[in-house]
Amino acid sequence: MSSQQQPGWDNAGQGGPAGYGPAPYATQPPYQPYPNGGAVPGGHHPQSMTMPGTVRAAQVLFFVMGGLGLLGMVLAIATDHMEAAGSIFATSSPAFVGLVSALRFPKRKPGSRGTAIIIASLMIAVGLGTLGQGQPAGLILGGVGTTIVILLSQRQARPWFGRPVRP
Repeated sequence: MSSQQQPGWDNAGQGGPAGYGPAPYATQPPYQPYPNGGAVPGGHHPQSMTMPGTVRAAQVLFFVMGGLGLLGMVLAIATDHMEAAGSIFATSSPAFVGLVSALRFPKRKPGSRGTAIIIASLMIAVGLGTLGQGQPAGLILGGVGTTIVILLSQRQARPWFGRPVRP
């Protein structure tokens, strides 16, 4: 027995006492959580935990439009223009519902993406109706609604909403 080897230890120099297998600190092969280079069954790749930029942009647009609608209503009420406040509320109601829908994006609630796309489509319709009445604010509402539909329909947004729901 050489002077470097202790009695009862294996010959590899990295295991535990003879007959007990390798020590817990022994070098292990690299851990591969998914076979085939990270692809899980079904061909999908593991999802990152950060919200994609397209989904975040759609969420921010819903927040901005809801906030602008609320600000417009408050200003109309403060200046005692109740008819204008009612008109702003009717025009901004899809943005208000969209704001509530956007709050569900981080939680991955079932149907969040489809609901948000439908609400953004309503924003487009209301924007076109408002534009038809000669109010230029309809152009903004329709443009933002179109942008949200495009952002949520992109390839990067689909996997975010398709992940399993967190407990």
